[in-house]
Amino acid sequence: MSTARPNPPRRKRPVTRARKRVSRTIGTVVTTIGVLSTAVTCGVGEVYSGGIQAVDVGLGVFLVVMLLTWAVGAVWASVVLIGQAAVRIPRRRRLRAWAKGAGWAWFAKGKQIPAQQASAASVCQPVRDLNSDKRARFSELLTGHYRGRMGLSFHFERGSGYLLEVEQVIARRLRNVLPPVSLIDRAEDDVFTGQQVRFESATFNHHWRVDAEDPRYASAFTHPRLMELLNHADDSVTEIHVRGDFLVSHAPTNLTPQLLETHLRILAEIDDGVPEWVWREYAGTTSVRRRT
Repeated sequence: MSTARPNPPRRKRPVTRARKRVSRTIGTVVTTIGVLSTAVTCGVGEVYSGGIQAVDVGLGVFLVVMLLTWAVGAVWASVVLIGQAAVRIPRRRRLRAWAKGAGWAWFAKGKQIPAQQASAASVCQPVRDLNSDKRARFSELLTGHYRGRMGLSFHFERGSGYLLEVEQVIARRLRNVLPPVSLIDRAEDDVFTGQQVRFESATFNHHWRVDAEDPRYASAFTHPRLMELLNHADDSVTEIHVRGDFLVSHAPTNLTPQLLETHLRILAEIDDGVPEWVWREYAGTTSVRRRT
């Protein structure tokens, strides 16, 4: 008889992320139906002169669907915009007050962000195929020092409409550049992705995926103390990345000062725990392959 223990349940996806996905799905469905019904109504209307009852009924149905989707789309867009404004105003008020108390700089709008901070935000921005050709927009940027290192937090947007990509990014500057590595909460996987490297912690393997060019580097970076830290991390911690000389965490978009401090603490503990031999062997390189 097998004595293997069942895997623990997956970490719960933060409600804000689930809500964002539902919103995007509804928007995509409404847009698709609206475009198709408009195309059929306008296309048939151009060539059809009338007189066939079945076609008239069909056109009437498509016209009603077209008008309904336009109305639903307008209402949904209004709800989303009003909801964003209702969340954004108190969020900015709380973050501005936190920045003042912590001695951090606060820049509410992208045009206010100095060039140096904007350059750092560009390094930390999400690296994904979605909207990769679109210009990134940064806002609500906070910057200062946390446990002896520069910290950074900003609201990120790229794309438009229902394909708008929205993220909250929190970062900590490292002492040097390290090759990229990503630790992704498997609750974020729409399709369960195989683990490139298997670790000694079964719980960690079940909850987290680690991606890097070289399995040896991935294994070295993901040491036992880091696995223990992430196994007990707050559910809002879902993605950790090394991007250049920044350690980056993706946080809920409705950021609070408490969540900001939680992510800054996690990043500081990860930074402090990087083994010295990893710094000696990999620091200053942007690619494991380039180093070898």
